[in-house]
Amino acid sequence: MQLHIKTKETAWGGLLMALAVILVVLSGVIEASSMFLLAAAAFLAGIFQRRFKTRAAAAFIAGTFLASLILAPQKLYCFTFAGFAVYVLVAEYLRDRKISFVAGMFIKGLCYHILLVIALVMVKYFVGFDAIFQEGWVDKLAGMPLLFLAVAIAAAEILWIVFDRAYIFFQDRYGSIFGRWLDA
Repeated sequence: MQLHIKTKETAWGGLLMALAVILVVLSGVIEASSMFLLAAAAFLAGIFQRRFKTRAAAAFIAGTFLASLILAPQKLYCFTFAGFAVYVLVAEYLRDRKISFVAGMFIKGLCYHILLVIALVMVKYFVGFDAIFQEGWVDKLAGMPLLFLAVAIAAAEILWIVFDRAYIFFQDRYGSIFGRWLDA
């Protein structure tokens, strides 16, 4: 029985990982939909984790990240996928623990903000903020530091809430469909 479960986990993990890698690669090709495609790839990690174990999902994320790093034209998108997927991993882990909504949102918020700080530090040291702030409206907004800070914080918080709600909606709506496929 245990061998059957491991075989099924490996087979479905490989198929979902291939689909996730395709989504990450497409995010570099279809720039207008890059965030949507990266989020969809991370949602696949959540589906895998819901059916199998957290440790298997962590291996799924690592494998998808490494394969994407090799195949994707936009290497930075691989890191964005990894951040999204780690957030999904934490969200699913908390869901399994059945903690209160407030405690769950606090922990997920803490995770999100740690990942955001890591992302900002990586951008600062590897790419530089100059590459990001070349757009005209961003230049004007950056000239007003207090307003820029308020807009940046508001945008980051809205992104977090939208991503979290989208993931919950996706799992509620489509998670059971994928779950039935994984059980077949």
